[in-house]
Amino acid sequence: MSGVSKLSYAFVDLYRSRRGISMDMSLIRERMEELGIDLATLTRRYCEIRRRKGDESATPVNRRNMLAKAISDQGNPTLETFMDILAALDGKVLIEWKSTKVKEFGGDNAA
Repeated sequence: MSGVSKLSYAFVDLYRSRRGISMDMSLIRERMEELGIDLATLTRRYCEIRRRKGDESATPVNRRNMLAKAISDQGNPTLETFMDILAALDGKVLIEWKSTKVKEFGGDNAA
């Protein structure tokens, strides 16, 4: 099947942790590699999104360590942080109900 890309997805367990999202963050790191961006670039993109949302304190200097931890194997980001990381990587969340209806969140409307 030439020209068909693999669909990337991850199961996110929203119930495992009340403080954040529990998931395999390797999907985020794989996307960074696919886009050819490093932590510094992700941090800049993330901070741009946060500032557009009114968070003037979002600067690369004070968000870099938080993002490094969030995307690590021990990462446990809040839902808001996770959604902003996805937006920084040009991603979105799809929810599939058991009745197979799909609803989109994020993407162009994330900022």
